[in-house]
Amino acid sequence: MRRIAALLAVPLLFVSVAACGGEDESSAKADGVPAVSGDDGKKPKVAKGEGDPPKDLEVKVLKEGDGAEVKKGDALNAHYLGQTWEGEVFDNSYDKGAPATFPIGVGKVIKGWDEGLVGQKLGSRVELVIPPEKGYGDQKQEKIPANSTLVFVVDLKKIMPTEPEGEKVAQKDADLPKVGTNTDGKAPKVTIPKGKDAPDKVVSAPIIRGTGKEVGEKDTINAHYGLTLWKDGKPGGDTWAQGASVDVPIAQMPGWKEGLKGQKAGSRVMVVVPEDELTKEQRKQIKSDLVFVVDILAIS
Repeated sequence: MRRIAALLAVPLLFVSVAACGGEDESSAKADGVPAVSGDDGKKPKVAKGEGDPPKDLEVKVLKEGDGAEVKKGDALNAHYLGQTWEGEVFDNSYDKGAPATFPIGVGKVIKGWDEGLVGQKLGSRVELVIPPEKGYGDQKQEKIPANSTLVFVVDLKKIMPTEPEGEKVAQKDADLPKVGTNTDGKAPKVTIPKGKDAPDKVVSAPIIRGTGKEVGEKDTINAHYGLTLWKDGKPGGDTWAQGASVDVPIAQMPGWKEGLKGQKAGSRVMVVVPEDELTKEQRKQIKSDLVFVVDILAIS
């Protein structure tokens, strides 16, 4: 799936895991953390760290929200800015136009996030200073040197749903694949019809029909999804196995704009994408029509 996902230009995971999550060991003190300026909810400006970085995780609540507390296993939606102790910004969601969503407290993001954000209230702005052993350790990242102390400012927005919620739809078309309706955190089974060719245009069908907001052609959705190759019925990978839903601009994925426009949040939708809809490079490497199953969890 990583190879196919790369070809389709959308990553499966928001953040790579350098270390597994553990029990909450967050520090209540926040001495010597870099200064933060900027309006709440807007892109912050974070000063460089002064002197030697702290050896322990530092957590400072810059603004306490009045929402529910974040719990282990929640799909947390948040804006963030991350930089090194030396002041080099390596990533931020504000410039991307939408907050990101990730499972928190279960070892799917770096330890400093798991330990520092569980228990915080929605609506809060939190600063984290994360020592290397609770960040990426000695693993060099694209813009992060090995053994870096990381500084994050995180705006906690909301908790996202983790499964579709709606009415199951009868699947009567024998020319289309059959899709499982399980909502147990595992990828639904996709059965390709024997002896049938894929449609020659994008075809979509709701499997579970939600009742939320309708998807627009320029929207970004938070979704779990998987794909199956029509030619042999083999799975091409899925986000359920990774344990994290992803934020996907539907215009970036082949067939999604046509197949998901007008579908509602809370739905599970099958989208069949003929090989001709792929780019030349995608066709060369994938060599198959595609069947996507998309759980539309929320719409940005």
